[in-house]
Amino acid sequence: MVRVQILQTLYTCNFRRVIGLGVVLMNKKYIKRIIGIILLAAVLVASFFPLQEYFSNRITHNQVRIKGFYLEKKNSLDVIVMGSSEVYYGYYANETYKNTKITSYPFAFEHNPVSLWKYELKEILKNQKPKLLVIEANGAGYGNIPKAGKPKVKSDVKNNIKGKYKLYSQLPISILESSMPDSENKRQMLRDLAFARKKRKLDRYVPFLKYHGQFYDNMSCDLSDMEKRGYSPLKGVFSRVSAHKQHKEKILPPNIKPGLLDPLAIRHLKKFIKLAKRMGVKKILFVRFPHKVTDKKGVDKVRKYLRVKKIVEAAGCDYADFTFLRDEIGISAKRDFVDREHLNANGARKFTAFLSKYIKAKYKLKATKLSADEKKRWDEGVKYIDAYYKYYNDYQRKYDFLRILHKTFPESTSLLDTLKEYMKK
Repeated sequence: MVRVQILQTLYTCNFRRVIGLGVVLMNKKYIKRIIGIILLAAVLVASFFPLQEYFSNRITHNQVRIKGFYLEKKNSLDVIVMGSSEVYYGYYANETYKNTKITSYPFAFEHNPVSLWKYELKEILKNQKPKLLVIEANGAGYGNIPKAGKPKVKSDVKNNIKGKYKLYSQLPISILESSMPDSENKRQMLRDLAFARKKRKLDRYVPFLKYHGQFYDNMSCDLSDMEKRGYSPLKGVFSRVSAHKQHKEKILPPNIKPGLLDPLAIRHLKKFIKLAKRMGVKKILFVRFPHKVTDKKGVDKVRKYLRVKKIVEAAGCDYADFTFLRDEIGISAKRDFVDREHLNANGARKFTAFLSKYIKAKYKLKATKLSADEKKRWDEGVKYIDAYYKYYNDYQRKYDFLRILHKTFPESTSLLDTLKEYMKK
């Protein structure tokens, strides 16, 4: 007992000496340094989360286009064009206004599937009351197609995600998530489609983990000018200068039959149409933009969208297929396509002029009533699109010249480089 007491006394004495020694060593100088380091670390951590969105998150043409939609004055757009890449490659809202004085906007982004349309529609109708909703049908064709000769099996999410064309792809969900303002509709979308997001949930809160490779590219890409202006002058324009090499097209039989669609896509399509009508959208036009059909895959797509046409028309909506109306539109298969699926700027200008006149006549749309301020904005947009085409045509001439030169003198690599540098000036 006595021995235990002695040990306890010695332990207590030593412990107090250690504490005393620590206090001596950690004078005011060291304490200030430690406090400073802690405060600096706290500032860096606190700054990281807001700054990462600017420096590391991807700011793409898709985001600029969707964010630009929210900058448009409320209830100022008479036509909304929904869809995927076919829309932003092939439709220019400023060109429609130039030709018809009708205001419109392309609510379109890469790989936009039918599974997201209902969320997009809710966003559109919160901000605008369009007289006409135009939908490029491409997104209704995504998903797994049942093989011929086999019974149709009900698609589930797992099977669809494994397909080449995904109804629940991470990319379009990410685009909408980063472009839409916070709302119950956005939160509901993320809840409904949580299974399609990446397993690394930390990415949602730390986008740098996903986009760190984009850091330097995004340094020069911000939305400040557009936001300061209060609207998007070019209304989401996107195009490429190249022209797709001419291919011999497939001759389709006159009695070609509709093909198969993913059953899951069909359900989404039917539900979307019902929702649109329930929300007061009276005029809905589904369209198929011009395409080139050069192989069996292209023929299968034609058949697939014949099925979409049947579903859409059975639900009481209009459908217009412009796939093969190139002569009527004035589009060249050799000069006006980027690839088999998309128009270049020349093709987009021609098709937009044709489509805008088509919808104006079919739906008896009149020029949008605008205030003096709004009219000034749209007139400025026309100047922007004219300047855009001038730049595009100048660039295309340079591109064609270099292409011909290289074809004629393939060994003149240094000369080409010299000319390219000269033409950049």
